Amino acid sequence: MKDIELAALIEQYRLDGQWKVVPGDSGMNNTTRMIKAGDERYVLRVYNNHRDRNIVALEHQVLFALDRQQPGFSVPVPVENRSRDTVSVLQDGALAALYRYIPGERPTVQHKEHIRSLGESAARVSKALRGMTISHKPIYDPYYLLEETYSSLIRHELPVILQSSEQFIARADKAAAIVNQVKDLSRRLPAVKELPHQWIHGDLNFSNTVADGETIIGVLDFEFCTVDVRAMELVVAQIDFFKGEESEIWERLRLFCEGYGSIDKLTPAEVEVMPLLIKLRMLDVFLHFAGRYKEGLDDAALVAGFIDQTYQICEWVDRNEEQLLTLFRHELLQEV
Repeated sequence: MKDIELAALIEQYRLDGQWKVVPGDSGMNNTTRMIKAGDERYVLRVYNNHRDRNIVALEHQVLFALDRQQPGFSVPVPVENRSRDTVSVLQDGALAALYRYIPGERPTVQHKEHIRSLGESAARVSKALRGMTISHKPIYDPYYLLEETYSSLIRHELPVILQSSEQFIARADKAAAIVNQVKDLSRRLPAVKELPHQWIHGDLNFSNTVADGETIIGVLDFEFCTVDVRAMELVVAQIDFFKGEESEIWERLRLFCEGYGSIDKLTPAEVEVMPLLIKLRMLDVFLHFAGRYKEGLDDAALVAGFIDQTYQICEWVDRNEEQLLTLFRHELLQEV
């Protein structure tokens, strides 16, 4: 973003004192800038992956509702501009919003207490969203509608895409295994649709949280908030754990589930389908980026990385399904 564009955007807000840009973390999907004005700090976000005002309006309704509820964690509260709107527009039509800054540090998967705290945060977010009434309709489809969301890609375009790059051809066996996983989903998804539904954050992970010491105190980026099976909240948060040595993977999963289970529980039906939901999440991510590659938005190297990751996680889950279920039953199962 050019300085003149940034200045024109910030001038849409009434800030105390002279403002300046200060160093801070940036997101993957959007342009973010840390702004200091007087004694206050803000986060300015410019949405790069869409220009749909309804998406931002839904996100802001959720954030205001959570802030009023005071659920035990902080959220970035949107700031009104001079037009008394929380959504601003750049000259090129891009959407932007300004949020109150939540002081803290980015938690990491290397810190055991952060992993457990992420599990606790996932449970608190789930319970808070469960008790909310949102007038806006969800923008994004549930994960279990994968076959409908990516219908053309799965049925017609994927074979061509997977032959379009040497990097994909070199991973032909992994790609074929992924395609078989997608086919296998068809017979198992009807059971998923019967699970308890509610609003979920949809993208809960370390990069969207803020920690103070060993405890996660803030949850960010509700852009992908939607109505889905509630167990997907746990699944999305666990994906970063499937790296490294076997012992590390199991310890991370255990710590996270201990944290979640100390705050909230799942029904037997939800627990039994968790391994499938992990694979569903990864297959959705792979298809999302395969579609972006087809549209010229991402390069082959990125998609090749997702082929490796999707294959690795799906194969690991299949190989360890019974042990996974034992862990989930022990830590997450609701007492009857």
